[in-house]
Amino acid sequence: MKLLYLGELMLGATSLQRAEAFGRIPGVELIGLATGTGVVGRRISLYNRLRWKLRWPIDDLRLNESLVAAALRERPEVVVVDNSKVIRRDTLATLRRLGVRCLAYYTPDDVMGRHNLSWTLKASLPDWDVFFTTKTFNVAELAAAGVRNVVLMGKAFDADIHRPLSPQEAGSDYERFDLVFAGAFEKERCDSINALAEAGFSVVVYGDAHARWSGGRLHSRATLREPRFAHLYTRALHHGKIALCFLRKLNRDRITQRTMEIAAMGRPMLAEKTDEHDVHFVDGSEYQGFSSNSELIAKAREMLDDDERRAAIGRRALARCRSSGYSSDERALQMIEAIRSNLRSSANAPTVHSLVQV
Repeated sequence: MKLLYLGELMLGATSLQRAEAFGRIPGVELIGLATGTGVVGRRISLYNRLRWKLRWPIDDLRLNESLVAAALRERPEVVVVDNSKVIRRDTLATLRRLGVRCLAYYTPDDVMGRHNLSWTLKASLPDWDVFFTTKTFNVAELAAAGVRNVVLMGKAFDADIHRPLSPQEAGSDYERFDLVFAGAFEKERCDSINALAEAGFSVVVYGDAHARWSGGRLHSRATLREPRFAHLYTRALHHGKIALCFLRKLNRDRITQRTMEIAAMGRPMLAEKTDEHDVHFVDGSEYQGFSSNSELIAKAREMLDDDERRAAIGRRALARCRSSGYSSDERALQMIEAIRSNLRSSANAPTVHSLVQV
């Protein structure tokens, strides 16, 4: 199977991790097509931000042209588009005329949220042969919007990047802080971190200062550092005795990629308690859940007071990641099977929802 993969193929991007996992599957010939956006965390112009807000993002990187040119050159059987919001319907029609048998889309986001669903993507929803989403609630929403074959795909970790580090590998800041958080700003997250700092805990936050973490919003006793990506991100999450996992309210998250990454590093995780977290990890054994700031503070104190129990939570979470198949390689195998199933079916046959066990 020749598979053309369009995504942000830069170090630290989860799309690169997915592409590399596809490339390791026997029988899959991967052709990677980078979106060319540079580095993770790049600055976007005011005009482009305005267009995003209006849900009409500009294809300033000419991805539609690049995709057609690559298909003309490589003649792939399958095209996978990873979370691009600018691929047009006429481009998909051209790909079919060039012999592409399966058009697949992958999104790690709440794709039906207004902030994620561009008008271009919305128009193309009926045209995809397979549509992968990591959000359980998006399955029915996508079907109602005309998507023919929705496949629920679990979150994942990269075994090469997200792994336990020794104190020597993590550096001099290994478990220097009580708690560590890495991620984007949201008011609820900041309030929780401030509550921890006010309670006397040391907290380090790896987040973009230009994205509202600074400016007096973060408690003076919390330490703010620049974001880290790929292997440096793994090192950063070893800088706290406990790794915090907050869910993004804007995306209606019930579980997040960071959930898997923290667990795969063997870090003791203190995460917002949800039904999906509890499906993937046992509360009190493989992670510690909280539902309020007062409970967050109490659970943090309990974990910090018991070194052995805390370390055991991390070990059991890592074991669960491995035994339950949460790696990028195993997710890629599931996606390839869904694509192969589509290829085996008649092009005009009706397709029903298919749910991959997560």
